[in-house]
Amino acid sequence: MGTIIGVAFVFAAYSFALLVMDIYGVTFEFELNQFYDWIVMIIPESVRDAYWSLTELYTDLGGEDTTYLSIGLFAIGFALVAAGCASRPTFDMKGGDDDPQEYIFTHKPKGFLWCLMIPWNILTVAWRLKKVPVILPIIFIPFMLPFALIMDVFLAVLFVIGWAFMAVRIKLAASKDLDAYEKDTQYAVCPRCKRNFFQPDIRCICGLVLSYPVPNKYGVKYHTCNRGHKIPSTNANGSRAKMQASCPFCKGDMLTHEAKPVAISMVGSVGSGKTTMMISAVETMAVMAKEKGIVSEIITNGISFNAQRGKANIPPTHAGELDSEYFFLRSRDLPEKQIIINDISGVEFQPDKDKILFEEYYRYNDGIILAIDPLEVMALYHSQSPTKGSKNTPVATLESFYHMYTEINGYGPAVKSTVPFAVVLTKMDDPKVRSAINAEDSPVEFLNKYGHKMVVDIAQSAFKNVRFFKVASLGENNNAVDPFIWILAENDKDLKAKMF
Repeated sequence: MGTIIGVAFVFAAYSFALLVMDIYGVTFEFELNQFYDWIVMIIPESVRDAYWSLTELYTDLGGEDTTYLSIGLFAIGFALVAAGCASRPTFDMKGGDDDPQEYIFTHKPKGFLWCLMIPWNILTVAWRLKKVPVILPIIFIPFMLPFALIMDVFLAVLFVIGWAFMAVRIKLAASKDLDAYEKDTQYAVCPRCKRNFFQPDIRCICGLVLSYPVPNKYGVKYHTCNRGHKIPSTNANGSRAKMQASCPFCKGDMLTHEAKPVAISMVGSVGSGKTTMMISAVETMAVMAKEKGIVSEIITNGISFNAQRGKANIPPTHAGELDSEYFFLRSRDLPEKQIIINDISGVEFQPDKDKILFEEYYRYNDGIILAIDPLEVMALYHSQSPTKGSKNTPVATLESFYHMYTEINGYGPAVKSTVPFAVVLTKMDDPKVRSAINAEDSPVEFLNKYGHKMVVDIAQSAFKNVRFFKVASLGENNNAVDPFIWILAENDKDLKAKMF
């Protein structure tokens, strides 16, 4: 922008020098006569006559010798044009109240008209300052006119060239950035409302919320908020990924790191071991990542190192909608991944609970883990009490989840979901559980033997990709990570090759 205004201003200054020399009768061999003759020719003769009559009227007030007065008046006119070019309206690229970021100078709304107004901005400044002083620059308009017109000609030509250049530059940069985002990120997931979307909003350090910065009319390499803070609009050096993101739906703050997300949702009755399994799995994945030269960054407290140290005494998960737990995996030769885990209290799978609140938990996910407590399975099998039909049983929990899942996603009875579904027998660290399950050929045989064949049938009828696991979340033989690894490998081949 400065270059364009500078070039136009140089020619305006040159015209002022020629005007002064013409008043004194001095010739200049490098005078651009053809250019100025063309400028004069495009102005109608009646306008030229009126203009010179007006300037002569001004200068005649000075008496017989009007040389110094003419030069002085034109000097004031030139100074007013220069002041307008350097004024705030010239460099004001701010958006409106509902548009909190500045535009590129060539792509500002009504940019061409704004550009032509640059030499006249002293009038705008005077009007904004106080309405009465605008009379002063109006008086000198005849002496501003030649310099302002010359600047306008150059500004118009340079603006069109600059607009075309920037349009091509924006298109190329935007295409390159979009390709990289679609390859490595694809979409983002909010840990609060659980929705997914192509790109989040960005919260500037000053608090203004902007649309996701990509090469566009607001900038190619960076955007600028209306308060002057610069925000990177590409992730060439990883700087954009570090920005504080904001969900476009619930407006909650979040981090994305421009990592590809994999969302896993947990299902299970109260006390089935979902939370302990999740914490133990994250702990193991962090160790596995370190061994493979992959950095793991745990963001949320529910799976933090403090939670890992206390995993043997995890309190019951609070009822109600909870934020997702998530962490990141990255290395030099692996695009960053975001692992998101939705852990919900088993109370919420009871049939009498309102499931609308948890709709987004099961609309946007890449894998589901059903945790089953084998102790509960065996107790129900051996019990002769009517509690076999209780709403807290694994079968009742799965039926409640299945009803919710199909209703949320609009699946009919014959439709099978392609989302990987892991059925996990937990608490293999308990000797009694380990003995009973290992006595059978597989987790499926265990469930069939102990009266839970319906769990197998429902799972296989509702999901195309089902796998059964038996895991210990505590002790030396901890393998709680297995169902998580399976789901991650099913969703991300790069992560599978690098880490698993």
